[in-house]
Amino acid sequence: MLDVLRRGASTWISKLLLAVLIVSFGIWGIADVFRGFGSNVAFRVGSTEIGMGQFDQTFQRELHQLSLRLKRPLNKEEAAKLGVTRQIIDKVVTEATISEVARDLRLGVSDQEIATDITQDPSFKGASGAFDRNRFVDLLRSNGWNEDYYVVKRRADLVRGQVLEGVSGGMTAPAALLEVIDQFRNEQRSVRMVTLSAETLGEIAAPSDADLAAFFEARKAAFRAGETRSFDALLLDTASMARASDITDDDARAEYTRQKTRFTSPEKRRVHQLTFDDAAAAEAAAKKLAAGTSFADLVAERGAKLEDLDLGLLTKANYLDAKVADAAFALAKVGDVSPVVPGRFRNAVLQLAEVVPGAEKPYAEVADELKLDLAKRRAETEILARHDQIEDAIAGGGKLRDIAQRFGMTPIVVEKMAKDGTLTDGTTFAAIPDAAKLIGAVFESDVGVENETLDLGGKGFVWYAVTAVAPAHDRPLAEVRDRVLGAWKTEEIRKRLVEIAERITDRVKKGEDLVAVAKELGFEATTTTEFKRDDRPEGLSPAAVAAAFEGPEGHIASVAGNGDARIVLQVASVTAPAYFGETEDARNVAERTAMTIQNTLLESWLAQVQKDVGVYTHQANVARVIGRAKD
Repeated sequence: MLDVLRRGASTWISKLLLAVLIVSFGIWGIADVFRGFGSNVAFRVGSTEIGMGQFDQTFQRELHQLSLRLKRPLNKEEAAKLGVTRQIIDKVVTEATISEVARDLRLGVSDQEIATDITQDPSFKGASGAFDRNRFVDLLRSNGWNEDYYVVKRRADLVRGQVLEGVSGGMTAPAALLEVIDQFRNEQRSVRMVTLSAETLGEIAAPSDADLAAFFEARKAAFRAGETRSFDALLLDTASMARASDITDDDARAEYTRQKTRFTSPEKRRVHQLTFDDAAAAEAAAKKLAAGTSFADLVAERGAKLEDLDLGLLTKANYLDAKVADAAFALAKVGDVSPVVPGRFRNAVLQLAEVVPGAEKPYAEVADELKLDLAKRRAETEILARHDQIEDAIAGGGKLRDIAQRFGMTPIVVEKMAKDGTLTDGTTFAAIPDAAKLIGAVFESDVGVENETLDLGGKGFVWYAVTAVAPAHDRPLAEVRDRVLGAWKTEEIRKRLVEIAERITDRVKKGEDLVAVAKELGFEATTTTEFKRDDRPEGLSPAAVAAAFEGPEGHIASVAGNGDARIVLQVASVTAPAYFGETEDARNVAERTAMTIQNTLLESWLAQVQKDVGVYTHQANVARVIGRAKD
């Protein structure tokens, strides 16, 4: 049989068919091979390929690490929304880029160096200060790693570190730049200033009817009435169905007994715990106490303070060591000292520092609360049946107000609510849980429309019907006259303050003295104490502080003040700081600046390397890993 196949395959017809088959595979089955992209590859950086399996493991591991930090699971959809997915992809590609460079440079790390690096890592040191293998294994396990993977990862990180150190390591900030930064941060200035406010203008006469009408016409859109809607709603929840009056005292007392711990706070005690390395030292201390040495003196001999030995105000159940808890709660009164306690961790002697007695709320105090809780619990079993009854009534053509009366419920009647939920009295609609959901639904509906029931996600159900729609419209001046008059007055004050400020500024710029000009116009000029750019001196707005640093000594500016005020200021003094690079603050600035320079250099270098070697992404493969294949 095989001979027959061999003879058949040797004919020119068979060879032609085989060639066609190979070409078809090349076009359809293994196209990525000819394009330099394997079907199981997620990224390729130069000659470095990152397979789907490797990328998937990395992606899952990074999500796991972030979930541990957030103390809750983080799914792929959340990761995409938070930008975490993009960060993981960038990290993977960046590491591959640096590894590609390291391979070209033939960099490496010896096994001995890897071992030294791991054993000297503070994270893996035990209580003795030496490398603790058990801690090492536990930490790896908690992060979802095994030892082989971690060693490979650590080696790759060290090799990449050699590359990064060569690119930007040792890069420091130039001294000239640090001096400029220090001057920018620490330069101090004082200003002479005149504060103009509405009070300084005196009484402003009301505008004529014609002027007010013209002002209103020019700004009519600002006073336009938005669309409003009126509606009826019916809320069905446990609170609306619960009837505390139906709960008997016997039922409530039984519930009180069942939930006794809820209304009882246990006794708490605060103790000072003095620990010892061994039993002999503890017994020696106990003998001293028995001979008359005070606990405070014994603590002082150990070079400690009582506050350092405070375990906190704890219930008996909250103590980590049951033996310590038993000893603490066996002490009779504050100030008593215990015998030696052979604790779970170390031997100890305790002193009772504070006792907070336990308390219990009597039934009478919580009876109403218990009855309401029981009534709500009973209502939960009835709410679905009532839901079906209301649905049937609506299907039969009933109106919400009539249905509410039939079932002894209170309808929610709302007149002229704005789209943002504002009511006619100026308050915001909040008559139901998740009120925003109902507000949005009301403005998507219309009069006469049969609406779907709103499920409040376990909080109940809401039925609603729009009863009237008032479209947006221009208001007449008479309807909003007070608002228009207030707006006119605000704008008139601003305009007059700006005019006065500009008049003062122009005269000072021409050489007149600010103090004299202000006095002539009936205003008082003051001089501030010196301040820095980040300070917020009293009386100066953020805009005024910024303006004070926009020019040299004598610089004059007119800016907005706090509230409706206007400030005219002139730089009175400029004090340049002396630069001392040895101070802690200067060293911190130098470190941060150097780090910024190094990061900027690395970003530029990485961008150029990736441009040179080429970075390719298999979009479909990556999408399958990150959970966006449907996109």
